Parts: sequence; C-alpha cells; structure tokens
Amino acid sequence: MARAEKRPVTVRTIAEHLGVSPAAVSTVLANRHEERRLAPATVERIRQAVRELGYVPNVAARRLRAHDPEVRHAELGILTSFEAPLFLVSRTLRMVQEAVDARSTGGRKFSVSIDMFHAGRLAEMPGLLSASRFNGVIIANTLPDDDAFLRATTLPYAVVVQGRRLANYSCVLETPGEGGRQAAKLLRARRSVRPAVLVPALLTETTADRATAFASALQAAGQPQPARIQADGFSPAAGAAAVAAHLRREPDCDGIFAVTDTLALGALHALKAAGRAVPEKVAVVGVGDHEHADFFDPPLTCVGPAYERVVAEIVTLLFEVMNRRRVRPTEVFVPPSVVRRASA
Repeated sequence: MARAEKRPVTVRTIAEHLGVSPAAVSTVLANRHEERRLAPATVERIRQAVRELGYVPNVAARRLRAHDPEVRHAELGILTSFEAPLFLVSRTLRMVQEAVDARSTGGRKFSVSIDMFHAGRLAEMPGLLSASRFNGVIIANTLPDDDAFLRATTLPYAVVVQGRRLANYSCVLETPGEGGRQAAKLLRARRSVRPAVLVPALLTETTADRATAFASALQAAGQPQPARIQADGFSPAAGAAAVAAHLRREPDCDGIFAVTDTLALGALHALKAAGRAVPEKVAVVGVGDHEHADFFDPPLTCVGPAYERVVAEIVTLLFEVMNRRRVRPTEVFVPPSVVRRASA
C-alpha cells in the first residue's frame, strides 16, 4: 500500500488496507474481539497488519499523561515472570531506563514499566493482546508453555524476546551451548572428575541448553555423565537445600556448575556448611556474573555473556523494530565471556 512516508498509521489506515471496518480494528486493538464475536481469521489479519504497517498507539494520550501536544511519548514494557531472580529484573529495568533516557529528546520521551506473570502463564496476562498498552516490550524468563503461546500469537506491538529462539519475533540470545562448554572447560582444568550440574525444577530454554551443553562437553572429553542436582526453584535457599542433599548422597562431588548465579550462591552456602573448602575440594562455576559476585564467599567464577551487553543489544534491537528499521524477525547472538574468580 502506497502512503506518504511520514503519514501516521491510524485505525482507519489499517481498516482501509484490509477492507474491514474501523470498528473491527478498534475492537481488536482493545482486545474485545471475543465479546463482539469477530472471526478468529479476521482478528489475526488485523494483528498482523498492525505489526506490518508499523501502527504506534498514542498510549500516553489515552492515559492522559501527555500535557504537551508537541511531545511524543512511548511506553515500553519489560514482561518477566514472578519466579525470575529479583536482582535480574531490577538490573534490567535500570539498564533499559538508562538506555532510553539517552535516546530521549525534547520532542520524544519514554516511560518504562515492568509487568509480571507467573512462569508458564504469560497468555493470562491482562491486556497482553491490546495495542493500547505498549509501543514495545522486552519479554524475558519464559517457560516452554509461554514460548508455545508466543509462537502461535502475533502481539500487536514491537517485541524483542530475551534468551529464546522464536521464529516470529526478534530475539537476543547467548551463543547456544557456549556457556555450558566453558563451564566444563573450567571444571576440567580444576581436575574435577565427579562434577554435577545444578538446575531449577522449571527449566527455561536457556538454562536447559546450558545444562545439556555442559554434559555433552564432559562426555566429549571422555568423562562420565555429570550428576544432576535439581533445586525446587531459582533462589539461593533452593540451591543450598538441593546441594546439601546431594552431598549426603555423593560426598565425593568435586565440582558444581550452577546454571544461574543465584543457585551458585546457594551451592557455596551448602558447601561451607558441610565443611567442603571451595575451590580446594569443590570448584563452583555460575552463570550471569551477578552484580555482587565479587562479594560471594569465595568470589564466584562465572561464564556467560556480559549482562550489560545483552541488555544493550536488546534495547538497540527493540528501537530498530519500533522504528521499522527491522521488519523481519532477527536473531542476535552474544558470545559468552569467562570471569575468573576464587571459586574455580
């Protein structure tokens, strides 16, 4: 459809493009299509057109936040699960806010908010399918059920997904397998012959990849399958309880790869309580480079991409999608780094 380059995409623009009524478009944007019994095929066509034509809702006007008509406001959301480590959520919010502040001008302002969902239940988030809430979102810490929902759904605004490979959305990921391979290399260098991998009960795509790559790298080097320690959750307390139980069963464990830093903190606590010196008796490697990793006891060796770089790539990609410089879904891979400290 030909249109002037700077002409804004409106509800009427979308309606004319699809040959439907403006009321139908408004109904879908307000997420009221079920009560008004719009055909599912029509709903999906409208959502797809919203993304393809670059419709940008005037969210701030709807919320009566824009007092200056010359200033254009954009609402950005970080969608993450309640089960995600709190320090990661706050760290992401702080870094995203810093990045958008740097992009703000006299005529363009941004607001950033966090919306949370229970892991595996993203589809139940109120207003998720409404185009009136966000101009763009970052989605993180999803489980397979959430990923399946996203694969089957076209959200009506710019989206960047962190740590997942979804063909219909732009994604930022750590290079597949590299974190686990680097952890295996570190523990082999410590001559660990009875290592274990510490995982949460709910595995995301990324944490599952780390655990699988770790085991594969050890087996490729001629070592047996590592023991698997399963924690009830992501918290240090869950990690400590799981490692304590494992040490009672397997007292000869001499290395632990925790697929998140919060679990690694729990592992260090359990090892200290059991009188197992780190790294002399048991080496420990975490992932993510927790902002307080230098102050763990002992300081934690970490693998994985630098979190600052991950967030920088996410924000850059989100703005490219919002500004229509990225029309097709894009994958950006961030290679891992190794931060060597006393725990390994």
